[in-house]
Amino acid sequence: MNIRSASFRDLERIETLYREAVEHEDRGAQTSPDSPVPQATLLRLWHALTKSLSSLVPLTDGGDALLVAEDAIEGVVGFIQAQAPPGRPKAWQILSLCTSSSAYGHFARQQLLSALRNRGLEHGVHRFHVRLPADHPLLPVFLEHGFTQFATEQILYRDESSSNGAHTIKSSLLRPARRDDIAGIHMLYLRATPSTVADLEGPSLNAWRAGYAQGLMARMGRDDVRHHVAENPGIVAWAAIRPPSATQPATLNLMCEGHDPALREAIIDAVLHELPSGPAACVLRHYDSELIRALQLRGFAVYGTQLLLVCELGEKVRIRQTARRRKAVLVQAGIAQSVPVSQPHLRVFGRPTSGNSLSS
Repeated sequence: MNIRSASFRDLERIETLYREAVEHEDRGAQTSPDSPVPQATLLRLWHALTKSLSSLVPLTDGGDALLVAEDAIEGVVGFIQAQAPPGRPKAWQILSLCTSSSAYGHFARQQLLSALRNRGLEHGVHRFHVRLPADHPLLPVFLEHGFTQFATEQILYRDESSSNGAHTIKSSLLRPARRDDIAGIHMLYLRATPSTVADLEGPSLNAWRAGYAQGLMARMGRDDVRHHVAENPGIVAWAAIRPPSATQPATLNLMCEGHDPALREAIIDAVLHELPSGPAACVLRHYDSELIRALQLRGFAVYGTQLLLVCELGEKVRIRQTARRRKAVLVQAGIAQSVPVSQPHLRVFGRPTSGNSLSS
């Protein structure tokens, strides 16, 4: 099987594979009879598990990759797409992995992932991210390739807003966010997020701003998303509301401290008051259990669960020459050692093949 970069000649076949995968997921989705949206479709509305054909056009940017698996008999039997978020060229997000239902397509999954990892290493990528619905059939494939779960997301959805007047809305709790609030929102994120997750998503303010919530912060004031913050003092809550479109409901991103439960509940009511009428959705993490509970009490229901996976590739670094009989080598970050010239058996990215160990 041949793994290669996609060309424009492959787009028709890629679109066919994509549509077949979507139809298969929709048929297999477990939904209740009164579900307004099939679960698989709802999952795709948010975090770019798959993309439309217009985004599958191969890009020339080194931070993007679209690879196809080609069999001599069946032709193109699968594709994989990854993209670097703006400002984070060394961390790629896998957007799509689709293969045909044939045996060739089944075996292509492993080869596509391996080829993508190698492509990433060529471009200095040290981390891959992917989002998958819980119990997705591709989950074992990613786990076998070194991906580990670092967070879980609950997708909440409501048909209509509940205007029963049970809560008093204090509109003064919120104000429109400005770009100079970004640093304060980042500090709120660090307080509200476990360090194991924050270290991956936002190791610095610039990295967090570029990648968090699909780049919402980087685009603040430059798109149709309305940002709000609450202060008490300092920023204790942030909300971003994207208005509905012809094909998608309104979407809500939400962060809120929980030190004062009464204030938190009032802020949530004020945020929901800003939502347009009609269907709306919100994605919250497993550590946002109080926010999830509060939205469920206000008419939202959990319609899907996504797993966030990460794979660390390591980085290549050059070791300085420290002695006459020692030479510089390239090793994986975190195990950098200088090695005597007399060890020809050394494998740079693994352990020595003999019983000798790396010298320090």
